[in-house]
Amino acid sequence: MAGERVEELDRYKGFLIFLVVLGHFLLPVKDSGMALFSRSFYGIYSFHMPAFIFLSGYFFQQSFVKRGRKASSLFSNLLYYFICYFFLKTLLYPFDVFCYGGQGGFPDYLHESSTPWYLLGLFFWQLACLPLCFFKRNRVYIGKGGNPEDRGEKYYLLLLIFLSLFAGYLDQNRRFVDFLALDRVFGFAPFFYFGMLLSQSSFSWKKRRDGLALFGGVSLLLFLLFFPGLKNYTRIFYGVWYRRVSKEEILPFFQSFPILLRIFYIPFALGISYFFYWLLSFLGKYPLHKKILGRKSSLTGAVGRKLGITGAWEGQFRFSEILENLKRKLSLWGKYSLVIYLFHRPFRDLFLKMGGYSYFLHYERALPVQLLFFLFLVGFSVAVCVLLGRKSLYSFCKKRW
Repeated sequence: MAGERVEELDRYKGFLIFLVVLGHFLLPVKDSGMALFSRSFYGIYSFHMPAFIFLSGYFFQQSFVKRGRKASSLFSNLLYYFICYFFLKTLLYPFDVFCYGGQGGFPDYLHESSTPWYLLGLFFWQLACLPLCFFKRNRVYIGKGGNPEDRGEKYYLLLLIFLSLFAGYLDQNRRFVDFLALDRVFGFAPFFYFGMLLSQSSFSWKKRRDGLALFGGVSLLLFLLFFPGLKNYTRIFYGVWYRRVSKEEILPFFQSFPILLRIFYIPFALGISYFFYWLLSFLGKYPLHKKILGRKSSLTGAVGRKLGITGAWEGQFRFSEILENLKRKLSLWGKYSLVIYLFHRPFRDLFLKMGGYSYFLHYERALPVQLLFFLFLVGFSVAVCVLLGRKSLYSFCKKRW
């Protein structure tokens, strides 16, 4: 429900920003031919940005309503994202030149296909909400069918979703390419506006929906199992123009109607997103080991009580303290996710420049070696999130910008 504060959402945002960092660390080895890296990368990319953008729309709607849908507050948001984009583009340019080659000079602020695109997305998605500032809100409507103004707002958001889906055809003649990241702006816009629509509804995040979680889990499992045959369809994960999707070796039907792929992708990505939210919801009020070992109806619980390990588990390993610390860290990363997003990429670029991936880029390695490197990247991603997910850095950015 709009206006409620759900602790699980903060943890989920923290989990998502961790996946953003890990996904970028996996990017250089995604096409190395080693299944562990490729399936992990594409599994993350199948849902992490749609989920993040969906929540961005959800929280934007809440803050937008709280501020009275004022144009002044909206313009302050737009100015903030514009400054952040300009700063991040300027910051990353020397790293791009140093790590990937190229000539010096000035960054090309009009074209973007890397990390700063998300800031342009927030700018344009919220700019399109400007007409909502002029909807009248000074009357209380009593009658059947709800407030006509609320319905009008929903119709407008649905119109934006409809237009963004068809906007994928705008670059058939390569007129825009990556101009102002419009390919991704249009490609991911439906998730932002669906998040706004959900924020208007009576949906409660505290109620678990097992059917939706099952759909998401099965979708992810089938995608990973049949990944070799589905890899060419993953172009849609990047929010690209439809002409790029049509060039892939996919079914002729989808080559002719790539918009259907994007329509199918929306429930696919949101289903997987909810599946992981559902999993994280078990980190709720009670320690996980008590949920598993403490249930009288649980087979593991019965075995644990017979062996006398239900008490020893907590005493020896302090599992509950570990879970509490994990919950706090995820909540913290979720709260300061934008700062982590802004500053994490130079760590990956420098690691790549120093040859951190060279051992895995040319030859396939044994699975134990792959696993060790994967765990290293997970640990590296955690360290980056811990380093950047700080209130001091967040406050500095808010104060300076």
